[in-house]
Amino acid sequence: MPIRFFKIILKTNLKRLKLPNKFARKYGGGLPNQVFLKPPDGTRWKVCLTKKNGQVWFEKGWKEFTQNYSLDHGFLVLFKYEGTTSSSSSSSHFDVLIIDNTALEIDYPSNNGKNSDDDVSVQILKETKKEKLLPSSSHKNMRGEKNVSAASSLSLNWPKEPRAQEVAKKFVSHNPFFTVLIKPYHLTHHLVTIPSLEGYAGKEVKNVKLENGDRLWPVKMLCCNKSYSSRCLSAGWNSFARETELKPGDVCVFELVNMQDLVFKVHVFASQA
Repeated sequence: MPIRFFKIILKTNLKRLKLPNKFARKYGGGLPNQVFLKPPDGTRWKVCLTKKNGQVWFEKGWKEFTQNYSLDHGFLVLFKYEGTTSSSSSSSHFDVLIIDNTALEIDYPSNNGKNSDDDVSVQILKETKKEKLLPSSSHKNMRGEKNVSAASSLSLNWPKEPRAQEVAKKFVSHNPFFTVLIKPYHLTHHLVTIPSLEGYAGKEVKNVKLENGDRLWPVKMLCCNKSYSSRCLSAGWNSFARETELKPGDVCVFELVNMQDLVFKVHVFASQA
């Protein structure tokens, strides 16, 4: 029978997590030195264990897990452990569910239908002449050269919402860009779905930077599904959204200004509400 337990996340256990004493006493001896955490999005997170005086802690790898899913004070994590079925440590894993401080399970960065209205229809648009929305003469393309003309655009997605479409049509850059209408769950669930960036970034997890004003924010970029048809900005997105005071209804244009370091300049168009 699987063993289940939960832990309430506090500020003090975002870097390492102590497993319940009863669980540690009964099953800690059979745990390998590393296990895997498996959330519903299909990913596997390797976490190393520390055992001391009959106690067991998740340590190396736990911090990265909490950052990726933006765990915070008051979150609840449910664990299910089914034991080790072979000598291989890869068979030792904990299935996990994450409940946020609104008492709802989080929207994991996967295409599981929870945010189906946020799916990004990705298509590469041909370069066309468009009305200039922002002065682009000060923008630099990915070779570091200043743009000398605002006559063409390369958009990586076509948003569904009319206001986002309007911004995307008028925005001009010689760099690739995509457009996102900010919705409430982008701010409460600490992630946002974006295009796949096929041809500009590999399929593995990436560390990107979001630029706004004179600041840069490091953000984790994940693949949202096995087909790699979309990605998600996860850990770090919450800080960016909070510190730039994003609000529902704002439209963000993410302009790829440095492909080597994956730096996106984020242009924010305030909500008209």
